[in-house]
Amino acid sequence: MHRLHYLLGLLGIASLAGCGGSDINQPSGPNLSGNGISIVLGAQTKGTAAFSPNPLTLSLATSGVVRWSNDDQGGGAYGSGGVTHNITADDGSFSSGNLAPGSTYEATFGVAGTYGYHCSIHPTMTGTVIVTP
Repeated sequence: MHRLHYLLGLLGIASLAGCGGSDINQPSGPNLSGNGISIVLGAQTKGTAAFSPNPLTLSLATSGVVRWSNDDQGGGAYGSGGVTHNITADDGSFSSGNLAPGSTYEATFGVAGTYGYHCSIHPTMTGTVIVTP
């Protein structure tokens, strides 16, 4: 009888050991480089929180390339296919064109400065890229 209790106890411990450990690979959001910006789910209603991170600060010494990823897809209130956005510089110096859900757009910044941008489809979505030397 003691052996049965002992075995059941070991089985219980073994089954719990597989739960919740820190070595389990859980999805952690979009796979973006250090210069990546995610357009978040439901972005069209979030203003400056539509982009993550916002602002993005990058150094020309490491790379002047920024990649926006349209992660506003699936499961949202606006349909399961996601939402199209259009990343446009406030000064008109770059534009992604219509960026479908799951798509990316890259822009290269060659001069230090502060660059404002917005979604031309949803103009309340605004962001900033800060480029340092």
